[in-house]
Amino acid sequence: MADPRSTTATPRPEPRDRSGSSGRFDPDGRPETADRFDPDEHPICADPATPLEVTYYVRGDVSTPSRRQIESVQRRLDALEETRLVAGVHTERWPPRRHAVGSEEDAATCAALVDRLERWADEAGYSLRPAVRRRAPELMLDDEPSDPDVCVPVMLLALERATPESSGFAGVVPYTVPDESGGTTTYTVADWLAAAERAVGTDPERSRDRTRILASSRQR
Repeated sequence: MADPRSTTATPRPEPRDRSGSSGRFDPDGRPETADRFDPDEHPICADPATPLEVTYYVRGDVSTPSRRQIESVQRRLDALEETRLVAGVHTERWPPRRHAVGSEEDAATCAALVDRLERWADEAGYSLRPAVRRRAPELMLDDEPSDPDVCVPVMLLALERATPESSGFAGVVPYTVPDESGGTTTYTVADWLAAAERAVGTDPERSRDRTRILASSRQR
């Protein structure tokens, strides 16, 4: 088993059919559809039987193309919020890297949030690299090491179960899975969205068209 913290990423293998196809065909040659999405396949947490609360962390210091990508993901999450898979979507900026002067000691920092996300990855046997990385701590003037800085992606999804019977932290996307051959496969936010949309039958093109219509109506 490879070190789950390895930064070596191999190209994603040709995925198995995650659309729900059973591998059989009807008399007209169309693929028959399985009854439900297989929750054991990656990406994680794309089973509509377990609703999720999704926290969408985004960076503020991004280029215009990245901002458009963030907005596109937001639209797709909003469409999924209307399905049985996503019970709520919360969009937040990444916390500050250090406590602000005069702030409460228990105020969240980026490093503290990453610690929580990495605990899930460690327990699951996955890794958050290369999306989340830590830089070596710098030495302060008094030779006391500071907390290590963290490099976070433009966007990240934190998933929590949203049912009384199954609550609590469920996963993080992007995440990386090691394989027995020593390689790794990284699943991105786009991979998770595509799997979630297939699981509930959401059409991302339709949600984009609806967004354009709403935007056009506001301009009139």
